[in-house]
Amino acid sequence: MTIHTTSALWAAVARVATTLPIERVEQLAGFVQRAPGPRAIANALPGVPSDAVTALGVVWKDVPTSGAELASALRAAAATASAARRATDVSLAWTGPTTTFLSVRHTERVLVELVDAARERVFVASYVAYDVPSVVAALDGACARGVNVSILLETSAAKGGSLSVDSIEKMRAAVPRATLYEWNPTRRVGAVHAKAVVVDGAACLVTSANLTTAALERNMELGVTIRGGRVPEQLDRHFRALVDTCVLVRA
Repeated sequence: MTIHTTSALWAAVARVATTLPIERVEQLAGFVQRAPGPRAIANALPGVPSDAVTALGVVWKDVPTSGAELASALRAAAATASAARRATDVSLAWTGPTTTFLSVRHTERVLVELVDAARERVFVASYVAYDVPSVVAALDGACARGVNVSILLETSAAKGGSLSVDSIEKMRAAVPRATLYEWNPTRRVGAVHAKAVVVDGAACLVTSANLTTAALERNMELGVTIRGGRVPEQLDRHFRALVDTCVLVRA
């Protein structure tokens, strides 16, 4: 049986503070401050499934800590996480001819670095995807590390979409451990034309580039990389909400 230490408790607190919105952490802090014990934490946030909260309850059982102490730790961690999110770094990602007037990162390199840095989840959206070995290798590597990789693509014309190729099946074969999504056929009114990569709700790339060799090596493509701040978190929550409400469904 695993006996958790105080450091494990603080690590669990940090995970809660960095994965839940600050208002949810405050709600949880108020609950644990009044809670009769660790077992009650499972009922702290009804309707909000969270592995981080469950893990906190498991660790708390092994570490003698009062609800008041844990509530203070949660509030302090949430304030720190909120300040960190506000520290935003924005840079350009570009594919195509270069000049001396603008220092930019190559789109493919940025995309691969983002995926390689993922610890928990990656969400990729693209109109089309095929013949991108570096991206496939990065996504497959993320899956091998236990990262939850989700990929949203446009559907082929044969299945009601607008593509002449079946990108979904190509990507399924290339990254078999990823979860493939499509716009719900019963609710779609257009095409999946968004191109973005979101990593852990902490960084994102919003780009004109599809996941193709032409887009990542030959075309003129422009995007913005955002690390920290609210935008990556909002985009992450937006995509997850589209899945939760079945606007996006498994392909």
